[in-house]
Amino acid sequence: MLDPEDSALLLKLGDAASHKCAWDGFLKEFAIVFQTDAVQLFLPPQIWGWDKAGAMQRDVVPMPLLFSGLRAGRVYSGEELRDRALAQEMKWLGKDNRAVGLPVAHGPACLVLRRDKLAFRGADTARLAAFAPHIAQALDQWHATQAAALQLNRLHDMARRVGVGGVALDVARSVILDVDQTAARLLLENGLEARAVLDSARTHAAPAVVALGSGLEMLVLADEVAAGQVMAYLRQTDAPLPDAARIAAALGISRAEARLARALGEGASLNAAAARLGLSVETARNYSKRIYARSGLRGQAALVRYLWCSALLLAR
Repeated sequence: MLDPEDSALLLKLGDAASHKCAWDGFLKEFAIVFQTDAVQLFLPPQIWGWDKAGAMQRDVVPMPLLFSGLRAGRVYSGEELRDRALAQEMKWLGKDNRAVGLPVAHGPACLVLRRDKLAFRGADTARLAAFAPHIAQALDQWHATQAAALQLNRLHDMARRVGVGGVALDVARSVILDVDQTAARLLLENGLEARAVLDSARTHAAPAVVALGSGLEMLVLADEVAAGQVMAYLRQTDAPLPDAARIAAALGISRAEARLARALGEGASLNAAAARLGLSVETARNYSKRIYARSGLRGQAALVRYLWCSALLLAR
């Protein structure tokens, strides 16, 4: 049966795994419970640490050779660590140390304890061995949460670049369930509230395409994940093309040619684009020939299709 100290430490470990507190905070509590002068947690390329002087660290460093290759679940004594250490690695060691390899799923990890005056006892070693699987499990959970958050941020960024946002609705109960970041931005920029999406979705049976404003449209679909719910996907229809610098880089043309390509992509005729950019019609015609020759596109229709439908649009 766990004593109160160990129970509190496991709760702190759970907080670190779920991002409710930093790993530094857990290590501080761990050092107090185990009466150590310093404790370090290696999870390459990161290291978290705490020492008795109050200094906390979180760095990005490679795993020291001294601690690489530690067998998962095995506790190493100070003597064993000294035998493994190179001269320049002695800085990691104190009067006595304990280290344990952690069986994490995504790579090598270890926990290192240091005492500068007292020696570790057998009971400390057994206690550390008992905690090791819990720490490894918490690290795996932390890593999975980090990966999920990173993936979510990438999806938000992709939606922002595409200019598409979603609003989850329960039309039957007239409830707005969720508004993602891009949808919230599109509504704000168009002076609308999420209630306008709900009101419009209630009057149009899915699937339907609905205009919410002069430059904002909505696709209403039955939610494929949650039965009985509706997803409203918002898209800005008057969003601008990428700037001339990005178009020039994508097509391998000059900035001046890219400015003309952008005007043509927005639907202007060659004469109108020339007038807008202050070019003679002959100069614009020469630019357009170079645009089509260097890009491999055949005519204005193909240029428009490329500018609005290719991955270049994601560079906005």
